[in-house]
Amino acid sequence: MNPFWNIIRRILRRIAAGLGWIVTLITAYAAFAIALLLPSHGLVIELHQGHRSISNAKRVAVFAHFDRRGKVHEYVHYYLRALRLTGFDIVFVTSSPILESRALERLLPVCAAVLRRKNRGYDFGAYKDGLSLIGDLAALDELILANDSTYGPLQDLSGVVARCDASASVWGITDSWEKRYHLQSYFLLFKHEALIAPCMSEFWKAVRYVQSKEWVITKYEVGLTQSMLRGGLRCAPLNPYRSATAALADAVLGAALLDRKDLPIRHLEYVSDIFYAVERGRPLNSMHHFWDHLIIKMKCPFIKRDLLARNPARVPYVYRWENAIRQVSSYDTNLIVQHIQSSLRNRAV
Repeated sequence: MNPFWNIIRRILRRIAAGLGWIVTLITAYAAFAIALLLPSHGLVIELHQGHRSISNAKRVAVFAHFDRRGKVHEYVHYYLRALRLTGFDIVFVTSSPILESRALERLLPVCAAVLRRKNRGYDFGAYKDGLSLIGDLAALDELILANDSTYGPLQDLSGVVARCDASASVWGITDSWEKRYHLQSYFLLFKHEALIAPCMSEFWKAVRYVQSKEWVITKYEVGLTQSMLRGGLRCAPLNPYRSATAALADAVLGAALLDRKDLPIRHLEYVSDIFYAVERGRPLNSMHHFWDHLIIKMKCPFIKRDLLARNPARVPYVYRWENAIRQVSSYDTNLIVQHIQSSLRNRAV
């Protein structure tokens, strides 16, 4: 193709990307403005007290859930039992339009409270409403924020939590450098030092129920870690992004993968794209691009639902997910199979 037209195509792509970013930004700020106008009270539809009391709890997990049909799938029940066995009292917050009566019956013996709320503010809106039930966070020793966007835990959760020691005030499973550095919010553990810090209460006081995913990611998921860092708190991942990328680079260079002629072209193209992204410092989502290394080599306790449901980054060989899990975990993969059988459309994994 004529080099001139290559230049034109690149310019047009950049213009399109810029216009898309502007539209996204305008939409996000419009959603925030609407959130300021709408009342923030009255979001809780129903509250059920569980068989346990949260009043004297020292370790609490706020778990955010959504299912448009009001189901609580078996993989979620497994996750909740693991949290309970680890010693955390659970505030279960669902933004589902309904909650099946059978689901509620199964939740109450495990959870300290089950809260159903209007679906506003994504997970951070749910987290905020769950935290409001706890009251004084400074009275807790540890707090977990978790949601149903992952399958797991694939490893013993007590062992995972034990690794979250006093060397950091806020722990995540994985971290990300997209937008700005942050711990990914599908699982966060706050130590007492973080719970008594002014930056913690200030952050949650400022959270609004914004109906823009872009805003929630940028201002709340990324913003939470950045607020903690500005407050002088150390934030650390159990499975660092930098460790995963270093392992990738070592594997590519050590085995001269980019020079291999016996590998499928698609595989080589993918490895090349990822390697050069890492080399140039372009951040990637490790839970997608390095999912198998995280599970097999780093013993990451979770795999993302979205990876199996949509695979937005078009990562190859995701169909091997079950074999990867079985190599290192006794987790019942049928819990995942049951969920994807009932939820996926026009996709096989």
